[in-house]
Amino acid sequence: MSTCATSTCDRRLRRSRSMVAVAVAAMAMATIALAGPLSMAAEERNLAAARNGGQVIKYTSERGGQWRADRLIEEASTPGGWASADGSLPQEIIVRLPASSRFNTLVFSLDSGTPEGEWAREVSVYTADPFPTMGGWKLVATVSLARQSADQSFMVTPTDGRFVRLLITSAQAPDAPRVSLGQFRLFLR
Repeated sequence: MSTCATSTCDRRLRRSRSMVAVAVAAMAMATIALAGPLSMAAEERNLAAARNGGQVIKYTSERGGQWRADRLIEEASTPGGWASADGSLPQEIIVRLPASSRFNTLVFSLDSGTPEGEWAREVSVYTADPFPTMGGWKLVATVSLARQSADQSFMVTPTDGRFVRLLITSAQAPDAPRVSLGQFRLFLR
């Protein structure tokens, strides 16, 4: 058993506590830094975004270039998005989420860099899990989009699914040569 003078023991104890406090603070900061976007609250995370693992796995047609189907779920600040190759309707786009997810908010941005008359107007959103090979899609909502460039959000009943199907049935102008959509986002808010 070792003995020490009271002042020496007190100094050692204070130094040990100080070192432990510094180590705990460093570990906490490292944990926060490592967590980064993964710790983002679900309501702040776009579940359909390509950067979060979302993928466009099927589409009826695409114009190509800056209007490829996969641009619909990219969170780019430049104009672009998806546009159909022609004016045939309905147009279908299917997005696979990285895992089955719960969502209750649909967000559409219409400005894809195409003329306003080509912007989507009527869109039905369906979900499924697992992927339905012969039907089996569950209707989440049918929305009417206004001819505006600002984001348009729609609250829906909380729904679970891994596959999300957009069925676009009309453009803003009835005689549009094609239909387009800037971005589609999905959240739990």
